Amino acid sequence: MVKDFILILFSLMLDCVSAAAQNDMTAYSGKVTDTAGKAVGNVTCKLLDGKDSLLAYALTRRDGIYSLKAVNGGRQIEFAFLGYETRRIQLKEGCAVYDARLERKAVELKNVTVTADPITRRKDTLLYNVDAFRQKQDRSIEDVLKRMPGIEVSNSGEISYQGKPINKVNIEGLDLMGAQYNQATQNMPAEAVAQVQIMERNQPIKALEGKVSNDRATLNLKLKRGYKARPFGEADGNIGGSPVTWDNRLTAININKKNQLLFTGMMNNCGISLESLTRGMNSYTGMYTTEPLPAPFMYSPTAQTPPISQLYYLKNKSYYAGLNYLHAFTQEKTLRMNVMYYHDSGLQQDSIFNSYTAKEDTVNVFENNDIHNKNDLVKGILRYEQNTKSMYLTDEASATLGLGDALNNGSSNIGTLQEQVKRKQYDVQNILEATINTDAMLFDVSSIVRLYGSRERLGVTSDDEKLPTDYTARLRNLFTRNRIGTNFSLFGGSLGIGYIMEYKRNETTMSGVKDDMTGSYWLHTLEPKYEYNLPDGSLTLTLPVEYISYSYPMRGINTHKVMFSPMLDIDYKLSTMASVDASVGIIRNADTRSVPFYGAMMNNYRTYTLGTDSMSFSRTKTASIRLSWLNTATMLSWNVYAIWQQINQDRYFSYFYAGDLTLINPVWGDNMHTSFSGVGNVKKIWRNARFTLKGYVSYSYNKTLASQNGVEGYIRYNAANAQVGASWDKLSWLTANLTVAGNITWKRPDAFSSTDNVLKNAYCSLSLDFMPIKALRLYADAAGTTYEITHDQYSTNLFLNAGAKYDFSKTLSVTLTAINLLNRESYEISSYQGSNYTFLRVPLRGRTVMAGINLKF
Repeated sequence: MVKDFILILFSLMLDCVSAAAQNDMTAYSGKVTDTAGKAVGNVTCKLLDGKDSLLAYALTRRDGIYSLKAVNGGRQIEFAFLGYETRRIQLKEGCAVYDARLERKAVELKNVTVTADPITRRKDTLLYNVDAFRQKQDRSIEDVLKRMPGIEVSNSGEISYQGKPINKVNIEGLDLMGAQYNQATQNMPAEAVAQVQIMERNQPIKALEGKVSNDRATLNLKLKRGYKARPFGEADGNIGGSPVTWDNRLTAININKKNQLLFTGMMNNCGISLESLTRGMNSYTGMYTTEPLPAPFMYSPTAQTPPISQLYYLKNKSYYAGLNYLHAFTQEKTLRMNVMYYHDSGLQQDSIFNSYTAKEDTVNVFENNDIHNKNDLVKGILRYEQNTKSMYLTDEASATLGLGDALNNGSSNIGTLQEQVKRKQYDVQNILEATINTDAMLFDVSSIVRLYGSRERLGVTSDDEKLPTDYTARLRNLFTRNRIGTNFSLFGGSLGIGYIMEYKRNETTMSGVKDDMTGSYWLHTLEPKYEYNLPDGSLTLTLPVEYISYSYPMRGINTHKVMFSPMLDIDYKLSTMASVDASVGIIRNADTRSVPFYGAMMNNYRTYTLGTDSMSFSRTKTASIRLSWLNTATMLSWNVYAIWQQINQDRYFSYFYAGDLTLINPVWGDNMHTSFSGVGNVKKIWRNARFTLKGYVSYSYNKTLASQNGVEGYIRYNAANAQVGASWDKLSWLTANLTVAGNITWKRPDAFSSTDNVLKNAYCSLSLDFMPIKALRLYADAAGTTYEITHDQYSTNLFLNAGAKYDFSKTLSVTLTAINLLNRESYEISSYQGSNYTFLRVPLRGRTVMAGINLKF
């Protein structure tokens, strides 16, 4: 069978399962009961060889029935469950059915430490025992999540399970944080959480359960008994000198059945950015009610972020306050409020050299930047939710106000300059979603309405008197998307039919153009979707048909287009350990995100973009596959993902570079972009040895059209990356972590250059935690990076940090931290962007030492 073939093929890759297809016996089965004949569920059934090595495992269902994959070399089956005597049954030739009767075992708990299994399974829910993964240095639950097999956490705090973003994070079954769940996971004390529950393929909307599948997981945090129905949290205060450096934070949490409260306050000037706390994470329920905000018109021409910790270079003063409150009228009806304030001011200094190449000439541009940034953001959300089997109803109103000011006292090819960009933006939106379940049919409605406005002002003073001293641009944006749909059973599956009406209107005003420039479109979509339920998965066919009508009255332009985007997706669970999902489709898109205007928009002191008053269209061919494996018995997880895309657009951008000017011009013509990327990661935990090994590999290929300084051609560039990490904490007084990584980029010769433009870099880090006595923790970490600046010329950067923590009690401790002990003064890196070369030098903060106090309550 196909399922058996796929299982065997990918299990061989990791020596997890032998070639059972060589044996006539395909599976062992039976029933597990207690001495009274009552079925026992969740019993771990292990197939062992003659040396007690694990070959396969399964869990009994609620009725005690199990099915265990037959593997060559199997000699016995072991049945184990907490509170019962473990039993082993020897296999007999030709016998496939083995029933087991377990006897209860009396457990004396006095003066005995009972260690729970790190992971247990209850149907489609995995229960991670937090204490089994927590290390002494862990501060927040996010630190623990990063070590759990099958779970990955990005730098911004977004959580993925088996390679896919999760639905959401609940606390005791309630959604307190919404899309800002990273605020909770990054500030919830690790010792407060007893269990992390992963509900696989969870449908968070109860009215859709059993009718519309969902391949994502939901994460739920279960608190320890002593942390429920009482306030808890912690306060941190850290200060250092020369110059004065500080890092302070306060977290207060109160969780009970009807009310949940989380307050977070942070302030620092030691290089810790708090901006990620303002961004929402990926959300399942936002499928039809999410639309990115318009991109700003004005930006820094050479803004670069070095690939090192911000602790080394970010010169900031950051403040953040977040108040989150949820009241549960019942378990299914909740009212939630989320309010946040963010302020950041800082100094960004760098030196950048850009070399823009063409076949006949090379344009070199250098800049020294000294940018003083200041940003403020206020955001409020009020959300009501009713989530029952018969009805799902939610309404969310939100408002955001943002202010920005960036003053650059720098120099470039044109001489010294002072450039200031001021920005003010706001948005007000309402999101409504409703689903009614009548058993026979589903009816659903969703709607988003948003009003957005921005005003940007650019002022330039320089040695070049030709540059304008004052330039402004304004944008007013109205957006709405409304959907109605129904879903009913058909031919063993479900057929959903939806109609979507979308409208967007942009009004743009800019210096040099007297009249407002207005563009709008109507987008109508008929969206039939058929989902066929497989025994352990689903097959989904989506056939949306779209009609768009675009209008730009100032230029007398009206565009109409019909688009058809078929997509086939399969999601299949090969076993309790393995799953596969794949998709293939052709997607036709209209570029509805670009803001139309005519004339030249000034983006910064040297960059101008010519506007377009017509809508661009594209066709994307795509195919992807993901294979995931999670064995909770052997603590092994891996995930492989590959995607191929070919995008055909009717527009591309041509760039003209001069010493004092960059001009970006849209050109109507064929533009094909082909890409392939593959990513694989693996995580293995040896529990008895307290050793964890993680690996990551990636490769990407891109073929893209480039046009600059009169030369056009396709550029083919590649990037490959590999990383290995190891963690060991067998000894109670010592923990070690090691990471080694390497990266290489290259391209084929093309119309712009005859070389491969190969660049290589390597990274290594080592951290040690030493506990000579129970109350004292000493730690240090060292990191080194080597970057190839030009061919066979390298730049090496070494960093060393150290610290100490002493616990006076469970609630009070003092700390001492030192960052950049070697007092590195600058960081250098280079890269190729297509055929263009960039060299970046960033001055570092220097050595920072702080003493602090931590109070838990």
